[in-house]
Amino acid sequence: MRAVATLLALLIVALLVGCGSAAAFPEPAACSTLAAPSATGGRQATSQYFTTVRTVVTRIATLRETLRNNYPGDKFSRDSQFRVDFAAYADSTVCGAQNLKDLRAPAANLAEFDAALDTALQDLIDHTLMGRTAVKARNVTDYRDWFQDVDLKIDAVKTASAQAGPR
Repeated sequence: MRAVATLLALLIVALLVGCGSAAAFPEPAACSTLAAPSATGGRQATSQYFTTVRTVVTRIATLRETLRNNYPGDKFSRDSQFRVDFAAYADSTVCGAQNLKDLRAPAANLAEFDAALDTALQDLIDHTLMGRTAVKARNVTDYRDWFQDVDLKIDAVKTASAQAGPR
């Protein structure tokens, strides 16, 4: 009888450790750095800068669409793969946004554009990290808050990135 009780206790501990362990949620991935435009001034540098901005903003929007396509309905899922996929989405979004924030405009007359874009990017970073924390904690209410505003944050980045530059 004692052996059965011990076995049952071990089974319960194993289930508790395997179910809902925060350790199973991936740590934030390290960001690779964005290659700086090779031109160092003038029209070519400005053109490269805006090409990089458009490329990264498109990538951020694509990441969101991919997550939406993989999890239609955008409902919180208890599935462990959802948590892994969301962490990857959040990490890639944050890295892309941070890299773009770190990229400086090549001309002084673009400082206002750069500042507005940086503000929108920081809002997206903060919001994405909030969503990552919600998914890690399995907090459905906070996830819904993330979901409610994520597209607005991405649209704000798109709008800010479209305010200047060659088309």
